[in-house]
Amino acid sequence: MSSQKSQYDLFGLDLAQVGHFFRDGWAEAAGWPVFRWFNPQPPVRVIDAEGRSTIRLGLSTTPVKAKGHVARVAVELPEDLLLRRSLTLPRLSGGDLEAAVALDARGASPFAEGDLVWGFAPPRPGEGDALVVESVLSSRSLVEQHLRGLSELALPPGHEVWAGGARPIQIRGFGEADGNGGASLARWGTIFLALLAVGLIAVIALTPLLQLRAQVLDAMERHQKLVKSSSPQVNLRADLMKFNAGLEKVDEIVGAYANPLQTLDELSKLLPDDVLVNTLEFKGSTVRVTGQAANAARLLDLLASQPAYRDVKAPAATTRVQGSAKEYFTIEFKVDRTEKGA
Repeated sequence: MSSQKSQYDLFGLDLAQVGHFFRDGWAEAAGWPVFRWFNPQPPVRVIDAEGRSTIRLGLSTTPVKAKGHVARVAVELPEDLLLRRSLTLPRLSGGDLEAAVALDARGASPFAEGDLVWGFAPPRPGEGDALVVESVLSSRSLVEQHLRGLSELALPPGHEVWAGGARPIQIRGFGEADGNGGASLARWGTIFLALLAVGLIAVIALTPLLQLRAQVLDAMERHQKLVKSSSPQVNLRADLMKFNAGLEKVDEIVGAYANPLQTLDELSKLLPDDVLVNTLEFKGSTVRVTGQAANAARLLDLLASQPAYRDVKAPAATTRVQGSAKEYFTIEFKVDRTEKGA
């Protein structure tokens, strides 16, 4: 059996419900401590089941002291007029949760459909992802009969009806629109004042930044004028620096090549007296020395120990001079007189 796919469906996500998800998320966040001050709870004058009057903080059992007139009034029903239920439901959005509780209320109600009134407390976490919801059921006719018995208290129009207990529950259909409207107005007033305060703080914080920005723009404009006026001198200085860099590069390249006279003087002081040099060749920075020595390996180590000589090697094998204790040797090395080599 095929089902018609919604035109707003994207990878299984119904985009038409994004607004509802966003609203439910903010509604849940409003209960967090950090956002709780966005939902000010007005005082409520509560008349309990025994006829006693107390002032409480919103829909709670917390007593408060209120000055002046308390506009919001609620009446707590006696327990014998209530049918309480505890439901375990999966994690649902606000609208789906309310529909599930309403369906359970209609199914469990012993009252007629038109006589049923109900309400439920905000859900609390259960095991895993489940939610535990406390709900109450009652009869509208019984509730109205109880309210008529309180006529001497002169209840104002739009008063609310609660189910008492540790977590009071508001019964639907009795003044909740007026109470919610007042709370909503207070909430939006608080949000407006908070946004106004944030705006004023932003203006105060941005004023020095705007002044600093104006100063920076003025300094940039002055700098551009200075650059234009000093352009010939700057170009001349750049050419001079480029010329000096070229001279330094040439000096570095020339210094890297072997100086024959200097190298010959160094070798005459460095080589032992038993060394006989046959040829001394210079090719760029590479020097090749051939001759005879009593210990060619020691001569190779001696040249390699000099800081200005690098890549010292013997390109050909040493051979013994016939009838002598000396060896023929051929040694190559590179002369590096830069700071790194020297």
